[in-house]
Amino acid sequence: MRITQFSATRGIVLLAAALLAFPWSASAIEKYSDPAGVNKRIEQLRQSSPSLVKVHKMAVTPGGREMLMIEIGKAGTAVPAVMVTANMTGTTPVATEAALSLASRIASDASLPVSHTWYIIPMGNPDAYARFFMKPLWSDPGNATPFNDDTDDQTDEDGYNDLNNDGLITQMRVKAHDGTWVPVEDEPRLMRRADAAKGEKGIYKLYSEGTDDDGDGQYNEDAPGGTNVNINFPHLFKSFGKRSGLYPGSAPESEALLKFAFAHPEIAMVFSFGTTNFLLAPPQGGRKGSLDTENIRIPREIGTALGVDVSRTYTMDEIMEMVQPMLPPGMTADESMIAGFLGLGAVVNPLPEDISFYNEISSDYKEYLKKKGVTQERFDPAQPEDGSFELWSYYQLGLPVFTMDMWGLPKPKEEKKESDGITTESLEKMSSEEFLALGEEKIASFLKESGAPAQYNAKMVMGIVSSGQMKPAQMAAMMKQMPAPKKDEKKGDPKETALLAYSDKHLEGKGFVPWTAYKHPTLGDVEIGGIAPFAENTPPASVVDSLLDLHLPYLLGLVKRLPKLAIAETKMTDKGGGVYQLEAWVTNEGFLPFPTAMGKRNKVPAPAIMTIEGDGIEILSGKKRTPVNDMGGMKSARYLWLVRSPKKGTVTIRLESKQAGIDSEKITIGG
Repeated sequence: MRITQFSATRGIVLLAAALLAFPWSASAIEKYSDPAGVNKRIEQLRQSSPSLVKVHKMAVTPGGREMLMIEIGKAGTAVPAVMVTANMTGTTPVATEAALSLASRIASDASLPVSHTWYIIPMGNPDAYARFFMKPLWSDPGNATPFNDDTDDQTDEDGYNDLNNDGLITQMRVKAHDGTWVPVEDEPRLMRRADAAKGEKGIYKLYSEGTDDDGDGQYNEDAPGGTNVNINFPHLFKSFGKRSGLYPGSAPESEALLKFAFAHPEIAMVFSFGTTNFLLAPPQGGRKGSLDTENIRIPREIGTALGVDVSRTYTMDEIMEMVQPMLPPGMTADESMIAGFLGLGAVVNPLPEDISFYNEISSDYKEYLKKKGVTQERFDPAQPEDGSFELWSYYQLGLPVFTMDMWGLPKPKEEKKESDGITTESLEKMSSEEFLALGEEKIASFLKESGAPAQYNAKMVMGIVSSGQMKPAQMAAMMKQMPAPKKDEKKGDPKETALLAYSDKHLEGKGFVPWTAYKHPTLGDVEIGGIAPFAENTPPASVVDSLLDLHLPYLLGLVKRLPKLAIAETKMTDKGGGVYQLEAWVTNEGFLPFPTAMGKRNKVPAPAIMTIEGDGIEILSGKKRTPVNDMGGMKSARYLWLVRSPKKGTVTIRLESKQAGIDSEKITIGG
């Protein structure tokens, strides 16, 4: 049985522990497919639907594995496309299964009209993914590019060692006078850092399982593993990062994706299956970047050319105002232009207009889950890493990007203690006599749970109330103003605690390796154990079908929200003398805007183009080619032309966008 890896914690959201809420499918997959098996399934899909499915070899990884893309669509059609990437870190096997299942559903389900082209990459990091099927089992997002992690004169020379021969790389704990870790109270299998500020002294040091193969005093610091493909993209790329690669696109896998995306401007939406989930935790603002738009200093050489005082700072609005008169007619200064011109750095927060549609879709998704009977709380998914594919797709391609982690660790239900009968709400309604009748024990319990200061013990409070100095309603008001009681830090990491509980209840304990004594060649007496590799993101294969049956239909429904431009109405008015006014209303029939606010800022994607053509006509007002580059969801806009036509004929108004569709109307004119 394979076991789970869980997303990072960020707060409480409603989502599914779908495998707990839904029956396990009798036809569920029996095991995850290894890289060779994935590519075999891709070829089988092509053979089963040759008229719809093509397979492209995107890249050969440093480890010699093929990264394949599934293209699904009708030949010879020019329609918007959806790009799907999965398992870009190589550490999320369920993401690969999700992409394969999505491709199979689209290609085989006659009820799903192929009105879009689909580009699906089920395995974005084959080298890292291959580790899931190797012994010993350990997780690392790096591909097979050799990398000198410890910057010595050797490469990949100090990897993990399976000392206890259980097929898993876990941890070693060793007692030490300078240790920094202690066992968690009530759950000694887990460890937490000792808090010296509270008088705690560490007992253990923790290491990953292995030996010091290169004799430098460190353990497993230079294991095989090179570039994490998912952080090898240009936006917020981290130079000199351990797994980020030499430069953006240095990995053949990411380079292939970059080239493909730029060569296919018809891509209108991106899905990415991995560790993040924009449907549950939509992108939010508030991230601090290097750019302060209220205090911008203009470089001397540019300031001299503009004739401005370079000794002071300017706001972004002030700079746009001074630059605008210098631009050609029809060109508008905006933040993107100024930031690029002055080299002010990358945008780090989604634009407010885009946050609005992300939040709306997120709310709709959570309602969808509730209707499916999934209401259990789970830990929040991870946030996207700098240099990730999903950030690059939104910030630099200007596309709506939706991510999904398919499964997350359910929060264990807290065992409710027997009620003491008091809450702040009930306290407000009590008389002094009713409060005192509760008794010292219940009042003491209430004060403790409410986080009341220690000096406010039950006897003291009862005395204040009985003397008439304070009424229960006044006490309740004070309680509401107090900060929430601090969590017991001695209980350890809540996610690890939940993992252990889940492993014990649902995985027969296989999510955790019990600590076992071992004689280490250099550390002496140690214990080997801890959370098992991939106990953090991979649900048992037998429940994957149920998970995908829950999530994939919603994702397919998202495609219907893509912007779709159409000519809603046309009108011709005779102005006399062979002159006619042509009127066309263009509408966006989709929920999502065209383009996103980030796309509008970046001037990508290319605008839709309206053209007007007809034999012998002369355009007096308006343009033969008119860009349509800002159309909100479910919005319309009117376009006018004056044309002269000396004879009767037809005028064709054509609207064309690679990402938002094609439409045309013919108008009889002249005579």
